Amino acid sequence: MPIKHTYAEHGDACRAANALDIVGDRWSLIIAREVMLSPKRFADLLASVRGITPSVLTERLRALTGSGVIEKVVLPDLGRTRIYRATDWGRGLEPVLESLGRWYTSGPEPQTEGGMTPDGVVLAMRTMAPATSASVAPLALVLYDERVTDSPSFGYAVTSADGRLTVTPGLPASGAPTSVRADATAWSELLFGSTPLASAEATEQVVIAGDRDAVADLIGLFRAG
Repeated sequence: MPIKHTYAEHGDACRAANALDIVGDRWSLIIAREVMLSPKRFADLLASVRGITPSVLTERLRALTGSGVIEKVVLPDLGRTRIYRATDWGRGLEPVLESLGRWYTSGPEPQTEGGMTPDGVVLAMRTMAPATSASVAPLALVLYDERVTDSPSFGYAVTSADGRLTVTPGLPASGAPTSVRADATAWSELLFGSTPLASAEATEQVVIAGDRDAVADLIGLFRAG
């Protein structure tokens, strides 16, 4: 295996270049994305980081942990489950991911193919959340990835305040009058594509409990933005 030299070793003091020594390898930013909002087990990451092999994932986790972007935590359960989560410094990569997403969207070929993970689509929502003067009803959003066998579900709270939508990990503490359970890719196609809500409901990729109009209004805000 060839020896990898850092930009610093080549004499480049640019901090952006040195940042690439930490997160510039293939899959590194994607791993950071997947632990940005919710901690993940190794098996979860292996399923959500599409195309990575166990050996490469192990190497990337070791490097990202060593650099301080993520940390490994052993849970106090009977199985001593090991999870990975972003550090405070690692969560500072969210604006980087946002900027990359906006940069790609402004390009000549912004269309993409494939699917979305739950945290991936929520980060996209946070990036593209439109400013709005309308009040958005609180919403409990539960996403899963139907591409993954026995996919875990992840909960988020959608609210609005001061003319801005917010999407945060964890279901609303006091509950919400409306909830959505959806496949992450189907939900992304509703927000950023042209799939009719009725079509997603017909296939049960999106299931709404409560005020359907509130969900339709939320989707409309993203499409209008």
